[in-house]
Amino acid sequence: MPCRKFHSQLANPKGKTAKLLSDYVCILVDDLTGVDIGLFEFDPDSTLYCFILNADEQIYMRYGGRDDEDAETFLNEDSLHIALERGLELHKKYQDGELAKTERPPAKFPRDYPSIADDEIKKKKCVHCHHIGQAKTLYLQGKNELDKEKDLWVYPDIKKLGITLDPEKGLEVKDSDDAAKKAGIKKRDEIIKLEGKPVYTFGDLQYELNKHPAESETLKLTLKRKDEEIEAEIKLDKWWRVTNIERRAGTHALSPFPEFWATELDEKAKRRIGAKKDEFACEVTKFWVKTNAQNAGVQPGDIVYEVDGVRKAEYTCNPTLWIRLNKKAGDKITIKVMRGGKSMEFSFTLKARPW
Repeated sequence: MPCRKFHSQLANPKGKTAKLLSDYVCILVDDLTGVDIGLFEFDPDSTLYCFILNADEQIYMRYGGRDDEDAETFLNEDSLHIALERGLELHKKYQDGELAKTERPPAKFPRDYPSIADDEIKKKKCVHCHHIGQAKTLYLQGKNELDKEKDLWVYPDIKKLGITLDPEKGLEVKDSDDAAKKAGIKKRDEIIKLEGKPVYTFGDLQYELNKHPAESETLKLTLKRKDEEIEAEIKLDKWWRVTNIERRAGTHALSPFPEFWATELDEKAKRRIGAKKDEFACEVTKFWVKTNAQNAGVQPGDIVYEVDGVRKAEYTCNPTLWIRLNKKAGDKITIKVMRGGKSMEFSFTLKARPW
């Protein structure tokens, strides 16, 4: 799915963007059916993603990706210009034999996922980006190989490590805090390598960050500070990969279904019901189908603040995600909700899927 403002800028480029793109052959892919997603690996929950590569299918860099705040945080003409200029520089090096060829990863196609093969491809429908994340979860669940503490936390956010980037300046650090500040990372440093791998864009950084082992205790970055290269090692905590995966298609496919849809309350709304910032609190928003929670008496507008005696978790403040990660289909759970200022309790059995 294309971004709103930025996609229109790419569709009708002007000025510097048009001049830079004139040196490229641009291809728009809106159906992934025949795409080698082993080579073209990317965050499937992005709204737009670009690969800069040559005719030998050597990928120079990625442009795209997103954070939890907005789909277009890192999509803008200034950072695109940086990527396009560096892409041309890397292509010149490749032509001159100064850039080593990379080994092509094993081929993988959407049809290799049974859920896509049996639905989108069999029915001759387009395969969209979000289908990939959903299919991966279903595939691993079906083989009983899904590690809920590792496999779902994909494409981590560099802000979790204390680094805030300037979206318009590529990988220039806008501010550092916490673990990043302790590692010596400073404002206006430019990240140029992650664990020794060159990175040129936010897309590159997030791609390499995603490949970094979840169990790792450190992360090494190479930074450019004025004309000097600086090495920094960030200390990682157990949940360094945690992001708001409730927005991801792969999470929506996760069994069990919590039996209701809900939206997490912000800090101000939590205070109004006496909940702390790091505690559970979400408002039941809807029931697309008749669910066991609805049959038990749960209603839209109820504020869920406890599940089976649990009111908080290190990795989420959303009780629906906690249910998905800690329960299985067939489990009976008890939730506590606030309704009209009164606490109420409901018990129901979880199904694998809503329909």
